[in-house]
Amino acid sequence: MSHDETIPDGGVHTVPPAPAKRRRALWVATGVAGLTGVVGLAALGGLAARDDPSDDAQRLSDQHSATARQNVSDAGGAQDDGRNADEDAERHGGQDPGEQDEWSGQDDWSAGGGRPEGKGEDRKAEDWGRVQEVPCDPDRLIAAIIRANADDGGTLKLARGCTYTLTVNSGLGGNGLPPITQNITIKGEGSTLVRAANATPFRFFDVVSGGHLRLSDLTLTGGNGLTGGAILVERGGSAEIAKSRLVNNDALAAGGAIENEGTTVLDHSTLSDNTAILAGGAVNNTGLLKVNESKIAGNVAGAAGGAVNNFTGTVVVQKTAITGNRSVGAGGGIATEGGIVDLKDTEVTDNTTGITGGGIGVLNSQLNLRHSTVARNASVGGGGGIANTSGLLLSSTVTIDDSKITENFTDGLGGGGILNVDLTPALGGTASLTVRNSEIVKNKATLGGGIRNINGTVTLTNAKIINNTALAPNGGGGINTNVTITTVDPTTVIAANRPNNCTGTVTNCFG
Repeated sequence: MSHDETIPDGGVHTVPPAPAKRRRALWVATGVAGLTGVVGLAALGGLAARDDPSDDAQRLSDQHSATARQNVSDAGGAQDDGRNADEDAERHGGQDPGEQDEWSGQDDWSAGGGRPEGKGEDRKAEDWGRVQEVPCDPDRLIAAIIRANADDGGTLKLARGCTYTLTVNSGLGGNGLPPITQNITIKGEGSTLVRAANATPFRFFDVVSGGHLRLSDLTLTGGNGLTGGAILVERGGSAEIAKSRLVNNDALAAGGAIENEGTTVLDHSTLSDNTAILAGGAVNNTGLLKVNESKIAGNVAGAAGGAVNNFTGTVVVQKTAITGNRSVGAGGGIATEGGIVDLKDTEVTDNTTGITGGGIGVLNSQLNLRHSTVARNASVGGGGGIANTSGLLLSSTVTIDDSKITENFTDGLGGGGILNVDLTPALGGTASLTVRNSEIVKNKATLGGGIRNINGTVTLTNAKIINNTALAPNGGGGINTNVTITTVDPTTVIAANRPNNCTGTVTNCFG
């Protein structure tokens, strides 16, 4: 089994497989009105996740012979807290991983990311095997993971404050550590895993189908993989990352920090300054990704999704800041194609893109935005805050509730706050935008300072579209549309936009 290829579904992965190559190739090949990058670059995230030619297939057979010595700087020896796994289990009542406050702010945040059935069902995650303290020595860490895999899982407690510097390890293929095949918890204790600057490129962890990795209080930095600069989670695998930092990792293709094809939960963690040559500066997702009370900042993608690229997967984010990310392709903050993205109590701010969707780029997908803010994002092609695009018999839906879209900017097709466009209206499908109890204010564009609608449908309920600016004469400071918009309820306010409130026919819009 190649560990850098998508493998058949199993276990926790519930997202349908990627669409047929015919559809991807079509989006790569063509675009309309400067939107080629929207469709082509987003698809690269799905392609990149399947093209890793590494020799990782040798890892399982070779890992026991991997004994190359590593460099290490010891900032503190192992700390013995005087308790073993049995005492730990008794003290915590044997609760499941998803029930612990350390790992999630809500009871359901670990749902779908737990242990394979029948393995340690009566023990909490920290008691998957006896707790083993790992000295400040990367070779000892490698040996401990091998042993935990052989023992059907285990908990490893790293030396407090240690820097484990990994160098070349030819027996592990594209990874610095053995693949995770069982339920393994690693308590970082403030430690750092770093790839030596002169080492052959490798990521740190590969979680294979049936494996479950749990990290806490750990920093991963300097990783360099083809997909997943720090971590690869394969289909059927799962990972929980809590109170940790993934910084300055790089992917030669997709997923600067994480390539997720299975289930990954990020909780109270930071992903910053990671880079992907293609899609997903921090995360490339084709599975299920949950993010809670975290920060994703300063990441860069050469294609789509400066912070997160979602290709046919599901992304659920709450109480998180997605800020200061950049992409060459669509979606400076988040890009999604053919999947679902749900944001609640989240800020998407100060992101930029060279194509469309400075904050969020949506293509043939579903975006739900609740109690959130999209602010100060910028794009060159259209949709300074959000760009929603549909085409070829497919629909794309954006629903905004109790949120604020403000101070975003774009050139190109316009839509300083939101661009809503159906590329192929004659072929069916639609681009649908619904705004309820929300504000679209102080955005700026050449056309449609607040909203630019091209062939799509727009529904406004108790919305405020105020103080937006279109730079072109009669450009529609509030709304610019080429088709009639009739679904605007009387409680919606469209006012004080410059140079005029609406261009095109919009019910309940005057001036």
